Formats: sequence, structure tokens, C-alpha cells
Amino acid sequence: MWDGVELWLRRAGGRLLMGVAMMGLAVVREERWWLPIRVLVFLAGVAAVADCGVETWKLIRGKESTRVALDRLEAAERAERAERAERD
Repeated sequence: MWDGVELWLRRAGGRLLMGVAMMGLAVVREERWWLPIRVLVFLAGVAAVADCGVETWKLIRGKESTRVALDRLEAAERAERAERAERD
């Protein structure tokens, strides 16, 4: 069970947090921001939350197990770190 939670947090949780923060920022900063900019920031937050929903749907409907998906994600992160270390 915790593998599924960890996978969701890595793949979709950040987008949800970012989207909610952007929408909150657009609503709270009403005095200092020009209205079209507030609307754009709010819509970007809505898009991030919708993207989180799409990613969650993909994870729920995915055919591979959460353990395999998590291992694949960790292997990709290790490869990226190794590539970055070679460049530096």
C-alpha cells in the first residue's frame, strides 16, 4: 500500500500542491495584481490540479504493479543523477 502512496506523491502530489498554492495566491493577492494576471495564475493552478487528476487516473488504471512502476521511476532517477555527475 505504501508503495502506491509513494508513487502517487512522486508523480502527482507535487502538481496538486503547486496547483492549490497558485490558485490560493491568485485569490489572496487581489489588491496588488492586475486582474488578467490573477486570472492567468488562477487558470495555471487549475491546469496543474487537472494534470494531477489525469496522472492519478493513469496510475489507477495502469496495468503494471506499483512496485514495478516505483522501481522504474527510481532507476530513471539514478540514471539521471549518474548522467549529471558525468557532465560535472
